Amino acid sequence: MICRQRPTTIAMKLKVILMLSLATFGAVSFIGSVSLAHAQAQVQVSMSLNDAVTIPAFVEKDLSAARVVGQSRLTMFFFKIYDATLYAPLGQFDKNKPFALSLAYLRDFDGADIAERSVDEMQDLGYTNNEQLTRWLVQMEQAFPNIAKGDVLTGMVDEQQHTQFYFNGEATYKISDPLFTQAFFAIWLDDNTSQPKMLKQLLGQSK
Repeated sequence: MICRQRPTTIAMKLKVILMLSLATFGAVSFIGSVSLAHAQAQVQVSMSLNDAVTIPAFVEKDLSAARVVGQSRLTMFFFKIYDATLYAPLGQFDKNKPFALSLAYLRDFDGADIAERSVDEMQDLGYTNNEQLTRWLVQMEQAFPNIAKGDVLTGMVDEQQHTQFYFNGEATYKISDPLFTQAFFAIWLDDNTSQPKMLKQLLGQSK
């Protein structure tokens, strides 16, 4: 595994976290105690796509003709974790083309914890190269600041499949590795995600 000791695996998706989270978003201590991988998170739609949704200025700037594809809310044991919104050109999502995924947090979080939980999720999805995961962990720790309720983290994918992260609309760190982009967004958007209901809602296939 990664050359670093991590807190007890959380139960959530973001396998601990990720769905980043985990009640985690409930309390850093609670987060570190449950295993997101084995706990079933209750996913709820956060907003109706029939309602007008304002596209963030930085998303409109870097993502041509950006439209909302779908939205969902992640909750864990009655704790609200975050609201997720998927954007794509004209609302047509294609994982091989530019898109953006925003997470509006509903609880406080530690940035390093989000990074570690993300690695857990990637491992569960079959990404097991330790050297690679360790490198990605270090990069994500630079990309993810500590989170307070109301903060928004966004990952924007470009034509080269590179990922630019934003914190409350401000660019933080760019990871120019297509394989990272594939592994990271698989946490939410892969058919084998630990949150299949959330996947359907983000893709606009379920309300």
